[in-house]
Amino acid sequence: MVVGIPKEIMHAEARVAASPETVKKMIADGNTVLFERGAGLGSFYSDEAYAEAGATLISDCEEIFNKSDVILKVKEPLFNQAKNKHEVDMMHKGQYLITFLHPASPVNHKMVQDMADKGIIGLTLDGIPRISRAVSNR
Repeated sequence: MVVGIPKEIMHAEARVAASPETVKKMIADGNTVLFERGAGLGSFYSDEAYAEAGATLISDCEEIFNKSDVILKVKEPLFNQAKNKHEVDMMHKGQYLITFLHPASPVNHKMVQDMADKGIIGLTLDGIPRISRAVSNR
């Protein structure tokens, strides 16, 4: 399986969908990981750390979307100004997207419908119940 990790494009989003440690685990499990150059810098992970973990570094996010079976993101797909197209438009039928989609939010309804129309399978992390041990007691 090919796992793609593009750089987050939401303004001021510094997180990345996988650390070098998790990339190393994915590769140990037999996956190929395509990682967009610079995607980890906001989280203080260098491209070199991802390369050492075994990821293939790619400069063009569209190549990652095109070649991956699964896309891991932190935030929902957005319009990519640099590519002048929406991230959903770079995805393909049968591809899995694992992220926070917020499908109930009215602003995301069209994006979710576009994913469905293209045959993209969205696994939204905001739909997964959290156990009480995962929430800190305040």
